[in-house]
Amino acid sequence: MPAYEDFAALEQEGWTRADTAQGYVDLFAPASDMAIPAIRDALRDPGPVLDLCCGQGNVTEALLRDGHQVTSVDFSAAMLGHARRRVPGGNFVEADAQDLPFPDGTFGTVVCSFGLMHVPDQPRALAEIGRVLAPGGRFVMTCWAGPDVSPVFRLFYGSMRDHGAAGVSLPDSPDFHQFADAVTAHGLLEEAGLALESSQPVDCHWWLEQADDLFEIFRQGAPRAGYLLRQQPPEALSALRAAIAAGARESFADGAGLRVPMPAVMVIASRP
Repeated sequence: MPAYEDFAALEQEGWTRADTAQGYVDLFAPASDMAIPAIRDALRDPGPVLDLCCGQGNVTEALLRDGHQVTSVDFSAAMLGHARRRVPGGNFVEADAQDLPFPDGTFGTVVCSFGLMHVPDQPRALAEIGRVLAPGGRFVMTCWAGPDVSPVFRLFYGSMRDHGAAGVSLPDSPDFHQFADAVTAHGLLEEAGLALESSQPVDCHWWLEQADDLFEIFRQGAPRAGYLLRQQPPEALSALRAAIAAGARESFADGAGLRVPMPAVMVIASRP
């Protein structure tokens, strides 16, 4: 499979940036937080839990509150700094999802909330998940639906197509939305020795005060989108800001603000 080395470097640089980590926590995370109740409901095994790609520790905090024994992993020291401040008693480990520092069969459940799409070698990460799961253990992950379902991604990708500067693009990477497709998810999980149990939609969204806030979410709180926007010349960046704000006003206005849907998918698999 492709090594995706340039994509790996982009993700490493993006999540190492203190401003991106802070922007994600402040701006993007309110949408991802909305998937936490579904994740909590999916945990049925009282055994040890691995919160993989734990980010700022939002899922860790919820699972600890539910009484689970949780070990949390992320490769970003900047995000782990947020997590440790949020959950002072948490067990946080800086490590790579593609090379987990745990013995085989350590965990009854592995959770990965909106993290796997940021990993360059996703089959390798899935193999590691299967390795550290105990027999009968469960893998619970969430991911963002693609532009075929998500009006936000249709708006962003469409604005980039219509107004972005020619020649500005992301490095080759795995399909960001591939796990939202149940058939694709089934095949990837099966290759890693995991059996797909279910794939179900999760309603996530943002409440925003003004249309320009959506542009700022992508500019400040998302490494890939932020990279694309930072590469734009001033005229293109202004056009993108205007197009995204106009689309947000047209599609998402709700009373005095905007309700911006960010549909997600929860995938549950098990290790036979």
